[in-house]
Amino acid sequence: GARPARSEAAPAAAEAGAATDKEVALEDKPRRIVTLLPSVFEGRPPVLFFSYTAACGASQRPMDRAVVTGEEAPRLFYSHTDKVHEYNAVINILRQGGLYRVRADTQRFSLLWSNHPPPETMRALRPIQRTNHFPGSWHLGRKDMCWRNISRMQKRFGKPYHITPQGFVLPKNAMAWEAARTRQPGALWIWKPCSQSCGRGIRVLGASTPQEELRQLATKRGVIQKYVDKPLLLDGYKFDLRIYVVVLSYDPLKVYINDEGLVRLATEKYSPSVDTLESRTMHLTNYSVNKSSPVFVQNKDGRNDVVKLKNGQELGGETCPPEAQPNGEEPRAFKWSLHELRKHLEASGLDYDAMYGRIKDVVIKTLLAAESPLQTEWSKSLEQEEEGWAARGPAGCHRGSCFEIYGFDVIVDSAMKPWLLEVNICPSLSSGSPLDKRIKTKLVADTLTLAGIRPPPSFWQPGPSVGTKRKVEGVTSESCADVKDLTPVACTWSKADLDKRTRKLLECKTAKEAVAMFEQAEWELVLDSHDEDMRRGGLERIFPTAGAAQYLDFVEESYCNLVLRRWHEAGGAQLLKPGAAPGVVPAWLPRQVSFSRT
Repeated sequence: GARPARSEAAPAAAEAGAATDKEVALEDKPRRIVTLLPSVFEGRPPVLFFSYTAACGASQRPMDRAVVTGEEAPRLFYSHTDKVHEYNAVINILRQGGLYRVRADTQRFSLLWSNHPPPETMRALRPIQRTNHFPGSWHLGRKDMCWRNISRMQKRFGKPYHITPQGFVLPKNAMAWEAARTRQPGALWIWKPCSQSCGRGIRVLGASTPQEELRQLATKRGVIQKYVDKPLLLDGYKFDLRIYVVVLSYDPLKVYINDEGLVRLATEKYSPSVDTLESRTMHLTNYSVNKSSPVFVQNKDGRNDVVKLKNGQELGGETCPPEAQPNGEEPRAFKWSLHELRKHLEASGLDYDAMYGRIKDVVIKTLLAAESPLQTEWSKSLEQEEEGWAARGPAGCHRGSCFEIYGFDVIVDSAMKPWLLEVNICPSLSSGSPLDKRIKTKLVADTLTLAGIRPPPSFWQPGPSVGTKRKVEGVTSESCADVKDLTPVACTWSKADLDKRTRKLLECKTAKEAVAMFEQAEWELVLDSHDEDMRRGGLERIFPTAGAAQYLDFVEESYCNLVLRRWHEAGGAQLLKPGAAPGVVPAWLPRQVSFSRT
């Protein structure tokens, strides 16, 4: 059975001191236990399994495939640098997963949790080490860069890329904005600084805004966008959505969307009148703007006594305002889950699924728009600029070494059309309310399990020395993370290899004919992808799918994307069922021994 979840009562900061090998060795018992998740295929390596903490309130994921290692197994490590905020949702899941903390410069980590990896970090990463950011993802996260990428696609493809409101990067496009104001004198505009968050610096502008103020804003670095002045309202309140997205790699592009997200409501009923433009709690839905409103109420996620608050603090150090409960009843909260939004919209006769499908489309198109500059950043950081995503680090870093959690902020208009507002590349994982704690802790656990952090072979390869004291003491950076045979074969192809293979596969007339042409490396891509699907928790794969061909007009399809698209078009997982595809699935393929998803 699984080991009981560790309490979250101990502050995350308590582990900050566990930074040296000596301190790790002296750490008090009970010893942390690593849990492994075997592949669903015979003979393929397992990954680290991260269950949910009891304190987060989420229903535990299925544990029937999980294998708890013994106390004598080698220790595994993570590094969490001080370059990023330390969230309980991250630290507690890593602890419960059995990992110990070390400094990044020891190179002993299986997981590095930090900011964007600089070139020296990328070049030092070994094949089974993972890190939580792609180099250069500010091409998504900076408002001006994200807008430029989408604008470039709008100019090429027109209406299909009208996924974000009309906008201009200032001060460069100040004259174009002035011309747009002349054409649309009654329009409202919203100005945002390039790299601020939490609603800081945002201004809503209209015909009543003094000309001098408009001129001043036009000289500042920022993005100005047309204001969505007919938003869909919830009981008269404006809202936006925080959609959590996980990207496992960009080649092949693998995108998952979390089944839960946040619905953030303004705390003052909406009016499009220009007289209300100064009311931030009406026009801005940011939690940090509305939490100080006297009417703001936390969402307690149906739990009245699980999380004790003390002086507005979470028991772990993250701030959250005290909760108001007049008359002993829980009033309507100003932050909902997507599940609550679905119930509300369906009760109003609105089609939630159609809206959510359009949100998935916005996510995919946004990521496709940024893929080219991200590829450039990747190859530059590994000093192989001609190789694109095929660039590899001298220590074994490959295109599967990084993953990233994004927070897509989306507003929905009265016609149920979603509009992208921005992409957060370091979304807050703060557990300021029971709702936040459940959604974000589960998101972190699901993402880390999905990312496929592999233990050293000593955990799973049979041999006389497994579990002996010598093996425990002998864990070095080499035995932990320099395992050449665990580098995916597809990640060793050169650009020339990929071009040759692409031509061969494109000649096939049907998807099944293409799948029948797959060789070992293509099947490895497929098996990796299917294993990921079988451990995705509350994450849903939205790219690639059998419908991925609709995006072929927008970007040149990579070979790895072509392989997975043809696989899904041919039937995907259905083909792996015994006897389902004779002549298509080769007899030598590892047998699927589990059909249980976690």
